[in-house]
Amino acid sequence: MVTRFPVLIAGCILVATLIAGLPSVSAAGVEEEVVTFAIPDVWPWAYEGDNGEPQGSLVEVAERLSELTGIPVVPRLRPQRRAIVELRNGTANFTILFQNPQLDVEAINVISVTRVNILLAAMAESEYPLTLSELKGRRVAYIRGTYLGEAFERDADVVKVPVTAISQAVELLSLGRISAILASDHNIYRTLSSLNLNRDLLRYHEHVPGQVGTLYMSRAASRPEAASRFSEAVQQMEADGELHRIFYGRAINAGQPKTLLSSQ
Repeated sequence: MVTRFPVLIAGCILVATLIAGLPSVSAAGVEEEVVTFAIPDVWPWAYEGDNGEPQGSLVEVAERLSELTGIPVVPRLRPQRRAIVELRNGTANFTILFQNPQLDVEAINVISVTRVNILLAAMAESEYPLTLSELKGRRVAYIRGTYLGEAFERDADVVKVPVTAISQAVELLSLGRISAILASDHNIYRTLSSLNLNRDLLRYHEHVPGQVGTLYMSRAASRPEAASRFSEAVQQMEADGELHRIFYGRAINAGQPKTLLSSQ
């Protein structure tokens, strides 16, 4: 007697495989093409967690946009420059970066997601002025590939020291190998908190107030209609205070005085 169970099992496996390869389907029965986000791999904005999954504030924003709109999103961690390249050529549909005049031309500026202050930071006991003009000839650390305002882009007098993480810059600063750090308050304060260091370890000067973090869409995006839905979701998150919690909530320690970041 020949059993049919092997044939039946093989058929079930084939069907399951075919279903897994299909695009996501919405509640209305309409297929939803996956939207890719190229997210700069810069802690704490985005990084790989212990389980190998993308984490960080920008990853959380991308995932919430998916939840609020029903559009399936795949966040992909990329080096900063590669994220920009993928946005330009359409390999990635969206990204979130500091607003950049060049990107405003090369891509589509969808909506502001956050505003941060770009700070110059030095050791608290130092006394030299914290402005680019006064730092002429000194070494200033910054995250490689990050747009930090036109003044820094054009400055040829400071010695620019690219780093991959602000924790590295803090170490260089404490060792006296650089004179200052140029980065967002979000990045500096989150880094100090993760290292169990008090913000008073450093002193600060506001270099660019209110630098905008922007949701950009590729001009070659396969789903341009997603931009308007994401824009509405961002506005909802802003109104509900969710964006403030994502970017600033974890950096505010109880009992600490208000700072440029916590008072926003």
